[in-house]
Amino acid sequence: MQLTRAADYAVRVMIHLAGLPPGTRASRGELAREAECPEQFLSKVLQSLTRAGLVISHRGNTGGFELPEANRGASLLNVVEAIEGPVRFNICLSSEHACTRQEWCPAHGVWAEAQGAMLGVLQSVSIDNLAAKLAVRNGNGSPAGAPR
Repeated sequence: MQLTRAADYAVRVMIHLAGLPPGTRASRGELAREAECPEQFLSKVLQSLTRAGLVISHRGNTGGFELPEANRGASLLNVVEAIEGPVRFNICLSSEHACTRQEWCPAHGVWAEAQGAMLGVLQSVSIDNLAAKLAVRNGNGSPAGAPR
Protein backbone atom coordinates (compact mmCIF):
# COMPACT_ATOMS: atom_id res chain seq x y z
CA MET A 1 0.00 0.00 0.00
CA GLN A 2 1.39 3.38 -0.98
CA LEU A 3 0.14 6.96 -1.02
CA THR A 4 -0.20 8.63 -4.38
CA ARG A 5 2.18 11.40 -5.42
CA ALA A 6 -0.77 13.79 -5.14
CA ALA A 7 -1.19 12.98 -1.42
CA ASP A 8 2.55 13.33 -0.84
CA TYR A 9 2.60 16.73 -2.57
CA ALA A 10 -0.45 17.83 -0.57
CA VAL A 11 1.35 17.03 2.67
CA ARG A 12 4.43 18.95 1.49
CA VAL A 13 2.30 21.98 0.58
CA MET A 14 0.46 21.94 3.88
CA ILE A 15 3.71 21.73 5.86
CA HIS A 16 5.11 24.66 3.91
CA LEU A 17 1.99 26.74 4.46
CA ALA A 18 1.96 25.89 8.18
CA GLY A 19 5.53 27.13 8.40
CA LEU A 20 4.59 30.56 7.10
CA PRO A 21 3.35 33.31 9.43
CA PRO A 22 -0.45 33.32 9.81
CA GLY A 23 -2.20 35.22 7.03
CA THR A 24 0.70 34.75 4.59
CA ARG A 25 -0.18 33.74 1.05
CA ALA A 26 2.02 31.60 -1.18
CA SER A 27 1.79 31.52 -4.95
CA ARG A 28 1.24 28.31 -6.86
CA GLY A 29 4.76 28.67 -8.25
CA GLU A 30 6.28 29.00 -4.77
CA LEU A 31 4.34 25.97 -3.56
CA ALA A 32 5.41 23.95 -6.60
CA ARG A 33 9.08 24.77 -5.90
CA GLU A 34 8.78 23.94 -2.21
CA ALA A 35 6.92 20.67 -2.89
CA GLU A 36 9.25 19.82 -5.79
CA CYS A 37 6.16 19.24 -7.89
CA PRO A 38 5.23 20.20 -11.46
CA GLU A 39 3.08 23.34 -11.26
CA GLN A 40 0.32 21.97 -13.51
CA PHE A 41 -0.01 18.82 -11.41
CA LEU A 42 0.00 20.87 -8.21
CA SER A 43 -3.02 22.82 -9.49
CA LYS A 44 -5.15 19.69 -9.12
CA VAL A 45 -3.78 19.04 -5.64
CA LEU A 46 -4.51 22.63 -4.59
CA GLN A 47 -8.05 22.34 -5.97
CA SER A 48 -8.66 19.31 -3.79
CA LEU A 49 -7.21 21.00 -0.69
CA THR A 50 -9.34 24.08 -1.36
CA ARG A 51 -12.47 22.01 -1.98
CA ALA A 52 -11.87 20.22 1.34
CA GLY A 53 -11.61 23.59 3.07
CA LEU A 54 -8.04 23.00 4.23
CA VAL A 55 -6.61 25.97 2.31
CA ILE A 56 -8.07 29.21 1.01
CA SER A 57 -7.47 30.27 -2.58
CA HIS A 58 -7.23 34.00 -3.34
CA ARG A 59 -7.39 35.34 -6.89
CA GLY A 60 -5.73 38.37 -8.42
CA ASN A 61 -2.38 40.13 -8.13
CA THR A 62 -2.18 39.61 -4.38
CA GLY A 63 -3.65 36.14 -4.65
CA GLY A 64 -2.23 32.81 -3.68
CA PHE A 65 -2.97 30.11 -1.19
CA GLU A 66 -3.30 30.51 2.53
CA LEU A 67 -3.63 28.11 5.43
CA PRO A 68 -6.39 29.37 7.74
CA GLU A 69 -5.41 29.55 11.39
CA ALA A 70 -8.05 26.96 12.26
CA ASN A 71 -6.47 24.43 9.88
CA ARG A 72 -2.89 24.67 11.19
CA GLY A 73 -3.81 21.82 13.52
CA ALA A 74 -5.20 19.67 10.71
CA SER A 75 -4.06 16.08 10.92
CA LEU A 76 -2.10 14.20 8.33
CA LEU A 77 -5.23 12.06 7.93
CA ASN A 78 -7.28 15.17 7.03
CA VAL A 79 -4.79 16.04 4.29
CA VAL A 80 -4.49 12.51 2.88
CA GLU A 81 -8.27 12.03 2.84
CA ALA A 82 -8.75 15.39 1.08
CA ILE A 83 -6.78 13.91 -1.81
CA GLU A 84 -7.43 10.17 -1.62
CA GLY A 85 -10.88 10.01 -0.06
CA PRO A 86 -11.47 7.70 2.90
CA VAL A 87 -8.41 5.60 3.67
CA ARG A 88 -9.23 1.90 3.78
CA PHE A 89 -6.71 -0.86 4.27
CA ASN A 90 -8.95 -3.37 2.50
CA ILE A 91 -12.26 -3.16 0.62
CA CYS A 92 -13.93 -5.29 3.30
CA LEU A 93 -13.54 -2.38 5.73
CA SER A 94 -15.41 0.14 3.60
CA SER A 95 -18.88 -0.93 4.78
CA GLU A 96 -20.69 -3.71 6.61
CA HIS A 97 -21.83 -5.19 3.32
CA ALA A 98 -18.66 -4.78 1.24
CA CYS A 99 -17.71 -8.43 1.62
CA THR A 100 -19.81 -11.50 2.31
CA ARG A 101 -16.90 -13.10 4.17
CA GLN A 102 -16.66 -10.49 6.95
CA GLU A 103 -18.54 -12.59 9.50
CA TRP A 104 -16.19 -15.54 9.36
CA CYS A 105 -13.02 -14.44 7.52
CA PRO A 106 -9.96 -15.00 9.72
CA ALA A 107 -8.13 -12.09 8.05
CA HIS A 108 -10.91 -9.52 8.58
CA GLY A 109 -9.92 -8.79 12.18
CA VAL A 110 -6.30 -8.34 11.14
CA TRP A 111 -7.27 -5.86 8.40
CA ALA A 112 -9.47 -3.95 10.85
CA GLU A 113 -6.66 -3.78 13.42
CA ALA A 114 -4.14 -2.65 10.80
CA GLN A 115 -6.51 0.04 9.54
CA GLY A 116 -7.17 1.26 13.06
CA ALA A 117 -3.44 1.55 13.73
CA MET A 118 -2.78 3.34 10.45
CA LEU A 119 -5.63 5.81 10.92
CA GLY A 120 -4.57 6.40 14.51
CA VAL A 121 -1.04 7.33 13.51
CA LEU A 122 -2.17 9.64 10.69
CA GLN A 123 -4.76 11.28 12.97
CA SER A 124 -2.23 11.84 15.76
CA VAL A 125 0.15 13.98 13.69
CA SER A 126 -0.72 17.60 12.97
CA ILE A 127 0.56 19.70 10.10
CA ASP A 128 1.79 22.47 12.41
CA ASN A 129 3.76 19.91 14.42
CA LEU A 130 5.49 18.72 11.24
CA ALA A 131 6.24 22.33 10.25
CA ALA A 132 7.79 22.91 13.69
CA LYS A 133 9.97 19.80 13.26
CA LEU A 134 11.17 21.14 9.92
CA ALA A 135 12.04 24.49 11.53
CA VAL A 136 14.09 22.73 14.19
CA ARG A 137 15.84 20.63 11.56
CA ASN A 138 16.68 23.74 9.54
CA GLY A 139 18.15 25.24 12.68
CA ASN A 140 17.26 28.75 11.63
CA GLY A 141 13.96 29.17 13.41
CA SER A 142 12.21 29.49 10.07
CA PRO A 143 9.78 26.62 9.45
CA ALA A 144 9.23 27.43 5.80
CA GLY A 145 11.10 25.57 3.12
CA ALA A 146 13.46 22.69 3.02
CA PRO A 147 17.16 22.93 3.77
CA ARG A 148 19.02 24.61 0.95
